Formats: sequence, C-alpha cells, structure tokens
Amino acid sequence: MITIKQVEAFYWVAKLGTVQRAASKLHVTQSAATKRLQELERISAAPLFDSSGRKAALTPKGQELLELCENFLAATARLEEVKASAKHVARVLHIGITELVALTWFPSLVRRLKGVYPQVTLQPDVDLSASLRDKVLDGRLDLAVLPEAYIAPAMASVRLQSVQFGWICPSGAFDGKAVVSLQDLAALPLIEQDAGSGLTALCETLFAQAGIQPQRVSGSNSLVALAGLVEAGMGASCVPLHLFEQEIRQKRLQHVRTDPPAPGITYFAAFLKQHQAALGYAVADIARQCCDFGTRHRQARTDRAPAADAG
Repeated sequence: MITIKQVEAFYWVAKLGTVQRAASKLHVTQSAATKRLQELERISAAPLFDSSGRKAALTPKGQELLELCENFLAATARLEEVKASAKHVARVLHIGITELVALTWFPSLVRRLKGVYPQVTLQPDVDLSASLRDKVLDGRLDLAVLPEAYIAPAMASVRLQSVQFGWICPSGAFDGKAVVSLQDLAALPLIEQDAGSGLTALCETLFAQAGIQPQRVSGSNSLVALAGLVEAGMGASCVPLHLFEQEIRQKRLQHVRTDPPAPGITYFAAFLKQHQAALGYAVADIARQCCDFGTRHRQARTDRAPAADAG
C-alpha cells in the first residue's frame, strides 16, 4: 500500500531535484527519504528517476506518477483543512517580503495573522523579488509577496495592490515644474538595486525601449539607502514616492516628473499550487485585506541605516 510519506518524498525529490533537499523540506534524514522513495519504486514496479545525471530527472513513468501525486497531495491538504482548522495547528509560516512591504503594511499583516491564527509563528524573509521567487519554488518559503512578473507557472497567486513609483534626484537638479525626458534624466547616474530587483528590471526595460544606455550605479538593495545616496548628490533613483514625502517637502530630495513616467508594479501573494494551497489562499486573503502601500510604518527618522533587502 502506498503511504502519504512515500508520496511526499517522491513529490519533493521531483520538485527540488535531490533527495537531500527533499529530506530537509520534510524534516527527515536523507536515509529515511531514500527508503521511502525506494519503497514507492518497488510498488510502482518501474524506475521513477533517471539516475544517469547528477540531478534527479523523472522517467516517463515518474512524470505520470508526479501528476497523480500532485492531485493527491492537493486533495489531502483540502481534507486536512476541513478536518482541523489551521487556527489550531501550531506551525511556522515562512513568508517572503520585499523591503517595501516591510516598511509599509507588514506590521498590520502580523497583527491580523496573530489574531486569526494564534498558533502560527511567522518567520519573515526580507529579500529581492527574484530570490523570494526561487525560495518559494524550492519550498523554502510558504508564501511570498511578489511583483506580477515574478509569478511562476507552478504558483497560485492572489492580487494585492499596485504601486506607482517616481524618480527622485538631488534638490535643484532640474526645473521643479518641468517634465523631463528620459534622455535628460540619464545625464545623472542612475542609482539602483541589484539585478534581482523587480524595480531594477522595469527601469532597465524602460530605458532600453527608449534606446538610452544610462550610467548605472549599484547603490544598495535598500530603498532608504538609495534615497540617502540621492540626497548626497550621487545621482537619481526610482523609488515609491510616498516613502519619502517628508524629504521631498523639506527639499532634501526633488521629485522629477518624466515622459514616459516612472514604472508601476502590481504585487501578488504567491505560493506553490500543490503545497498547503488552502492555507496559502487563507493567508493571501488576509494579506489582501491588510495591503496598503500608501501607509508607512513609522520609525525614527534619524535612523538612516539600510534595511535588509528590498524588492
């Protein structure tokens, strides 16, 4: 008889590529995961993996079984949700967020989740969008808040909110009433986050479509640090303007209107379709209710230290 443990071992080896990663995901020893996999292969009476390569590759029989296992695990998860509400299950929820989420509505999400799921412990991971996507796909995160462009086919997603970004530059760099071309803006070095940032990717596309190759400076993965570098006169940067309204009012930074305008990003709560999808949808719905990128979580304005990683 096939057991759920055997199915889970096979599923995660197929998804993560190695027995070691699957064992880590399932919190069992590598030998235990290997044993479960071997038991399932004996029952199947056919090899499930092609062992010729370093990374586990499915045989045609293994691919057929994977589709059945995905449906089985999804159904099992739904049954577990019916049998015992997640409110009463003690567990750790690994959630990935960008710096923008951490600086705005994440405290509201934490409070709401604690009220609905008092037995759930949140483990946040603040990182760039590309890295958060990979962690969800690898099973290291249960859910992540991601820009639309980073939603993979294996993920389910719930739309949250769109954010309009804007360009900031050192005070007095341009006529404050003028609409500036991207060519004129590119006269200043562009201070940006690393390539794993969804915002950096959008800005790169914006300039490429205009046929412009600006001087790019990898300043920091922190939005707060980017604004600090702009204020110091190092160049221009694209940021969510509402985070820096005070600095703009005080003329420490200048908001530059451009044609075409700065990009916008639509964010989603994303999670694997076949892994605890019921809980994923429940948490995503709470995130949708809490999501408010226009409200900054206030902190001491004298603290200009970079946050962890941004998005």
